[in-house]
Amino acid sequence: MSDGGAPTEVRAVFGEFDTDDDWRLDVREFGRAVRRLTGREHDDEALRHLFRKADVDGDGLVTLPEFEDCLKRL
Repeated sequence: MSDGGAPTEVRAVFGEFDTDDDWRLDVREFGRAVRRLTGREHDDEALRHLFRKADVDGDGLVTLPEFEDCLKRL
């Protein structure tokens, strides 16, 4: 499942870090993708906090639309 509405760079990075190809990021995958797109280092606590905010549906995974929305707020 992909989202044609996400910018190409975001979609490409999301896919690169989605190591199990399920179009959802766990917290580890999420942290690496955020670092890559923002170019900033974030400590583990900050990334976990950001992950919880991004995981809107609370399923423990971040989908492409959730990821895109999260990046807009950074």
